[in-house]
Amino acid sequence: MKNESTESGLKSLFNPRTIAIVGASEDPSRIGGLTIRFLRQHGYKGKIFPVNPRYKKIADLPCFPALTHIPEAVDLALVVIPRESVLDAFRQCSDKKVPFVILFSAGYAEMGDDGRKEQEYLREFSRGTGMRVVGPNCIGIINPHDHVAASFITGLEIDSLIPGSIGLITQSGGIGNSIFTRANDRSIGLSLFVSSGNELDLESSDFLEHFVCDERTRCIALLLEDLKNPRRFAHAADKALQRGKPIVVLKVGRSEKGRQAAASHTGAMSGPDALYDGLFRQKGICRVFDIDDLLEVANLFARYGSAAGNRVAILSSSGGAGALLGDMASDSKLTLPEPSRQTLKKLEDLKPAVASIANPMDITTQFMNDPDAIARYLHVFAEDEHFDILILTLTISTPDRTFKIAERIAALWPALPKPLVVCWPAGNGARQAFQCLEQAGIPLFFHPARCLAAVGHFARYGRFRKTVLETGGLDRTR
Repeated sequence: MKNESTESGLKSLFNPRTIAIVGASEDPSRIGGLTIRFLRQHGYKGKIFPVNPRYKKIADLPCFPALTHIPEAVDLALVVIPRESVLDAFRQCSDKKVPFVILFSAGYAEMGDDGRKEQEYLREFSRGTGMRVVGPNCIGIINPHDHVAASFITGLEIDSLIPGSIGLITQSGGIGNSIFTRANDRSIGLSLFVSSGNELDLESSDFLEHFVCDERTRCIALLLEDLKNPRRFAHAADKALQRGKPIVVLKVGRSEKGRQAAASHTGAMSGPDALYDGLFRQKGICRVFDIDDLLEVANLFARYGSAAGNRVAILSSSGGAGALLGDMASDSKLTLPEPSRQTLKKLEDLKPAVASIANPMDITTQFMNDPDAIARYLHVFAEDEHFDILILTLTISTPDRTFKIAERIAALWPALPKPLVVCWPAGNGARQAFQCLEQAGIPLFFHPARCLAAVGHFARYGRFRKTVLETGGLDRTR
């Protein structure tokens, strides 16, 4: 059977007009009830069709005994039933000509040979019918821009989704939920979210290809356990590089114990780590080793795209903090040029009595009494042709004053001609200031080492992409 859903892409998966919940429940704490509740709570505009022969109505919605009884076409079916009933549900989806299915059920390849055989049978069945399957053993998809929350995760217990420009693909549902909640806490919006699970059919490369073509996605973040088709993944990575959409990957299973854990989790057969590392380097993919790094590096790329160079200006409220970041900049292969003569002249009347105009620049704490001073520093350094990136590091934590400073930075940030990164390794006294910066969209880091490592990724990607495009290193026929 011709696979029409592949030819037309995955648009109706991420933005379906109609959704059926197979195994719907009137209990809002069960998966079959949570999916209905979260779709409604987050403003899904399409039609919802509960399917369960035990009920006539669920949540004031007509409930159907089978998919085939639904009087309209179904774009997406969420299957939330026990494993032993899944094949029958797939047959109903086939009879109804449902193009996309999300299979939440677990107990397949991750459970050993018997589960792997059953998963393989479902794969062959779905391919024979032409329907595409996400999962099994997954937590679904989320499209914040179009209010589609086809999932049951605890991270959806929030007032509203935050639309953004990071596309997140995760093979782990649990870690995916953690990243989603942390992003929400940091006011970092996502364009699309998908948990691919065991990847019975649709795999990471399918979603990567879709995200590369998605206009709302500026950066792609992946939580990866293994690759089913490395060659296809590499082709998609080439397209991402050509279009200027950075890819940030957290690859788990680097160690033998990690590979064993991945196999028991999603049935992943992870190969030698050196092969993955080589692939990532060859394709300009930024590899990170922590959840927070995955989110923060992706956010930096989503805000600014590619760096013009690796020349960094560091402005600090503390001489010691400036020296620390200067050391870390060197570790990340970033350069710290001296300010231009024009910068020296423009700031001659502003420089502190205890410091000179240099890089790193110790602006001391004088700006606490004069918030406009920080605006002048940032504008002047941003206009200096010696620099490509600005890092502002603050160490103060007084609640009222830090909030006023944050407001001033947030107000001037859109007018800056260079990327600005803020590193603020202070305590919770400055929490309101942190929220002000994050809600404005300014990349904020709490750890100097993570900040400089992220800026290093940012600069290296820009240099790598420029070199590849200039030398014709991409196969544009793919």
